[in-house]
Amino acid sequence: MKRLIGILVLLFVAVSFISAQVTARTAVQHTMRKSATYYKYTGVAADTCGTEQDTLYFEILSNKSVPVTCNARVEVTRTGETETYDIDLEGKVFKNDSWSKIVENATQEASKSMYEPETSMVDTLEATHVGVANAMPGSGDNFYRYFRVFVGNDGTCGNADKLTVNYVIFKLYER
Repeated sequence: MKRLIGILVLLFVAVSFISAQVTARTAVQHTMRKSATYYKYTGVAADTCGTEQDTLYFEILSNKSVPVTCNARVEVTRTGETETYDIDLEGKVFKNDSWSKIVENATQEASKSMYEPETSMVDTLEATHVGVANAMPGSGDNFYRYFRVFVGNDGTCGNADKLTVNYVIFKLYER
């Protein structure tokens, strides 16, 4: 009987631990056509960063044989006012590489009186955005083939807070 109670307690603790973990979701993995330079993803109900999941990914493979500049735009709907969200543009060259931050927007604070419903990011030095990086090969810079928009919170999101992604738009410029 003691063993049965011990097993039930361990099972309860394991289930509680598993259900308390917040998950990540890759909403889309899209390969661009060779001639395509524009991709717009329309969010679904599951594309919400909050208590159920703390990270969302939106990925594309540029499918180009020339260097490209990637502009990404994220349009969201905000609920609640206490959580801070990251909305970043990341890149990598090969499928098995690690993602590198291209543009980091870690200051998307919900406490602002008017939360910006959209964030635009570009990976070129000619732009005036904060945190830009050059995607051209040479001089230590990288030429990225894969691009990803990362939307996340710090894992301590309150029940009243959530960020719903309406659209993620990628625009590629061949150089």
